[in-house]
Amino acid sequence: MSNSAPNGRTRWPRHRDGQEAVDALLDAAGRAFAELGVSRATMVDVARFAGCSRATLYRYFPNQESLHLAFVQRATLRIATRLAEERDAGAPDSMADRILRGIAEVRRDPLLAVWFEPENMAVPMAMTQNTELLRSLSAGAGTGGADHSSAHDGAGGPARDPILLRAEWLLRSIVSLLATPGTDAASERLMVESFVVPVLAEQPDFTRSR
Repeated sequence: MSNSAPNGRTRWPRHRDGQEAVDALLDAAGRAFAELGVSRATMVDVARFAGCSRATLYRYFPNQESLHLAFVQRATLRIATRLAEERDAGAPDSMADRILRGIAEVRRDPLLAVWFEPENMAVPMAMTQNTELLRSLSAGAGTGGADHSSAHDGAGGPARDPILLRAEWLLRSIVSLLATPGTDAASERLMVESFVVPVLAEQPDFTRSR
């Protein structure tokens, strides 16, 4: 029996478990983002691409932000897994290598590359301070250090977790390179090695005044 709906979209089939349903919804979201744009694809659109009711979509994702976050987290985990497999196969494994290969993975995947087109940039920029995403990125890129404590900034501002601060800088750097690529691979490597890796490797100084 065909799983195609009359409008050409996929019918919503039975799923063995909740995770399978989540993956199917995220796959549909990716197709909607690619065809309509990340910033323009609504929850109604995603449900239509999935072939399910809006109620079904909202059962798993209460709002658009949670859908975006789940999509990016899954992509981050998959890229981290591929990078680990490449490392095990003998690929170079410096921090710069991991960052640059991760960027290349995003560029190769049309469902991810679309997030960094000019009209969609507001969405990834808004996610650069999401704590859950920052922790996933930090674990995947291996940027976490030994210091897990929080500290106040030099002006008595709110406490910042050094690991999350590094991850936020890494994510902002990656988003910037994806949005505005360097002139060539050599220039991108030079920027990452000169201005990203050193910051990730050093201990943040929270005693400085703003």
